[in-house]
Amino acid sequence: MTVRFNNNVAPNLTLQRQLQETAKTEAKTGNIASTFEKILSETNRLQKESEAKKVEFLTTDKKDLHGTLIAGEKADVSLRLLLKVRNKLTSAYEEIIRMQV
Repeated sequence: MTVRFNNNVAPNLTLQRQLQETAKTEAKTGNIASTFEKILSETNRLQKESEAKKVEFLTTDKKDLHGTLIAGEKADVSLRLLLKVRNKLTSAYEEIIRMQV
């Protein structure tokens, strides 16, 4: 029995690594807003791409179930990553607010 890995999932891992590297370099320069903006725009792009694949699957004769499901999973993972980043930023902000001067 051989196990084959789906190469279509790798771009999402690459995206996560790129975002991590960008976050590290921008954290040094203090530009968190642009990092969050990049994550937000990438998530939005993946959500739109997923929606377009779903509409294409439902309305045309071209039935690419595999591609549609992959696009949906990419959008889901990206959204979860966005929410985790948002939650971390929120907790960091709350911690800073609780600090006494």
